[in-house]
Amino acid sequence: MKKALSILALSTALAGPGLAHAAVTMPPVAVNLGVGTEGIGGGISTQLVPHTLNLNIGLSRFGHNFHFTADNANFSSHLRLGAIPIVLAWYPFHGNFSLNAGVYINQNQVSATATPDAGGIYTINGNRYTASQVGSMSGKTHFSQVAPYVGVGWGNPFDGGRWTFLANAGAMYEGNPQVRLSATGAASNPQLAADVAAAQRSVNSKLNFLNWWPVVTFGVAYRF
Repeated sequence: MKKALSILALSTALAGPGLAHAAVTMPPVAVNLGVGTEGIGGGISTQLVPHTLNLNIGLSRFGHNFHFTADNANFSSHLRLGAIPIVLAWYPFHGNFSLNAGVYINQNQVSATATPDAGGIYTINGNRYTASQVGSMSGKTHFSQVAPYVGVGWGNPFDGGRWTFLANAGAMYEGNPQVRLSATGAASNPQLAADVAAAQRSVNSKLNFLNWWPVVTFGVAYRF
């Protein structure tokens, strides 16, 4: 028993420096705050390979109300921007410049409610309907929830001082966004149903430019 305790004490003494060393060499962590085309957000970064490769995970949000006209119909709309980026930053020259790639958990969405003109008339696909005929008309735009991302960046929070300026520019692929329009009065009015469907096709045909969503951010990072 005495011999076993002696061996245990010796093993603990030998392991102590190793455990302390492991604690010191834990990957460094930095937090950041920024603003950009995906709204206002923040994130956390860790260094995977010194001076070469970082992993960045974040969260951003933004909302905005606006009005627009589509196929002669007026809409009151709400734009919600949001994303959870999971991005690797590779520093090929071991400096501030990085090549970035990853995925964005895409939470972008546009919802809209149609509004009649001053005379209480809706114009849908060129045809006029009263508010009582249409009922309520609304729409929602759907994007791919997982969006591949590529871009470039400037700034490495794990080189230099504790505070670092960050800038990134790139694009995420949202796929083909789809608008779904509906009117409560369409269930009992075949002509209205056909016009709503035509308006939906017209709007969708004009949204191809949203396949790639620009992502530009500026911020600061603090390394612990």
